Amino acid sequence: MTSAYDYSDLHELIDRLEPEQAEEVRRHALRLVKPAPSRFRILRSFDGPPTDLGARAKDIAREEIGEDDADR
Repeated sequence: MTSAYDYSDLHELIDRLEPEQAEEVRRHALRLVKPAPSRFRILRSFDGPPTDLGARAKDIAREEIGEDDADR
């Protein structure tokens, strides 16, 4: 068995809003139910390395494969 939520208080509040207030509530409600489309939704912010990885590439190669082979 399913039960429906009672939103009568919410409907009463919306009925009391001025038109510009209703538009603001509408925009907020739309953000809650349907996120704004974005090309980069799957990308999340992250903390990168403390220094530029490209600048450290030769040092990393030296550590991984040895001093002599890093310049090839």
